[in-house]
Amino acid sequence: MGFLIHFTWGWICSFLGTLPFGTINVSIAEEAIQKGVRIALFMSFGAAVVVFFHSYVALSFYNILANNPEVERSIIMWCIPVFFLIGLYYLFKKNNTVPKPYKKAATAIGIAKGFIVGSLNLIPIPYYVFIGGYLHNAGQIKLAPEFIAAFSSGVLVGSFVVFAIYSKLGQYIRNKSQKLSAYASKIVGLIFIAIAISQALRYYW
Repeated sequence: MGFLIHFTWGWICSFLGTLPFGTINVSIAEEAIQKGVRIALFMSFGAAVVVFFHSYVALSFYNILANNPEVERSIIMWCIPVFFLIGLYYLFKKNNTVPKPYKKAATAIGIAKGFIVGSLNLIPIPYYVFIGGYLHNAGQIKLAPEFIAAFSSGVLVGSFVVFAIYSKLGQYIRNKSQKLSAYASKIVGLIFIAIAISQALRYYW
């Protein structure tokens, strides 16, 4: 019963926390537009695995991270140039709205892209420190290793569900609007740069 409760809380927190537009979401949607929904789903899995470890680290080291605000500031400082550079990459990236025939290697490439995009985005760590600490103090979850693993498993599933929704959104955009699809990379690039600017404002102000 304890496993199910922690799994459910992880699922809910990850679903609600991942649902708004974010760097991973828009990258996956753009991948679906450029390469097709199948590759985007593999990318979604890779990114979800990374988020699993983000949440596991956040809860495992909760006492250290919660009492050291400099850790969060360091994460924000890391993300500002990373998001800005990724934004520039997408702005100058050539669009390809006609997916190439599927190859077995594309599976590994898709998962690897998910790993990379997820690993470059460390913002989920402070989020899970906050939400995990709140639930722990409220008596809803325990921070024992087995329960942290259960919670993080829910995070993995919840994140993948949201990423899959964005994959389908990318597929829908590609099928319905060729004009919007042609500018997909540019839009994603602008979103990344906007997030970088918002994080810079958060850091300095």
